[in-house]
Amino acid sequence: MNSLLTRALGFMLAGAAMSCSAAAAEFTDPKTGFSVTVPAGFALKSPRSDPNHDILIDVVSLSGQPPAAGGGEAICAAGFKRFPDGTVASQAELNAQPAIEKMANDIKAMLRSHDMELQLMRSIPSKDFAGIEVVSKPMRGPDHENVAIYMATMDRVVGRTNIVCVTRDDALIEAMSVFQVIRDGARPPSG
Repeated sequence: MNSLLTRALGFMLAGAAMSCSAAAAEFTDPKTGFSVTVPAGFALKSPRSDPNHDILIDVVSLSGQPPAAGGGEAICAAGFKRFPDGTVASQAELNAQPAIEKMANDIKAMLRSHDMELQLMRSIPSKDFAGIEVVSKPMRGPDHENVAIYMATMDRVVGRTNIVCVTRDDALIEAMSVFQVIRDGARPPSG
């Protein structure tokens, strides 16, 4: 699972301690300022290194629902990568239709190049970030026909936040609202 999450998060970028209680869990990285809050029933693992992110943290379901696919314990991973200073002039530039279309085309190309079939792509409505959420299926790999991948990419002037969740295909419809709550709990640094 971790390798599948890491691969999917890495693909999306082309172009502190674990909480184990049943209460909502929160983590803020002191180095980057990136934070993640997950609802009750989920835990956050200690951050792990990833060459495509400044910070990457796994989300684990304490109940096993939604079910993780791929044999790992993590259901989702949340990552953040800061944009180099001066890369983006304004949030309005990121929210403009040409930038959204470019993001969508880059995601489609990435999915094709990694044998992933696009099943759903839509904008995430927000004035605070430019965002797209995607549901895809891997076309190869162990048990690939029973795997569904949810990905969300959210760009702010400060950088890109990625959420990738992997579950069984038959659990995706019920899992989508949970994945969106996890997505909405990921916050980039303030500046």
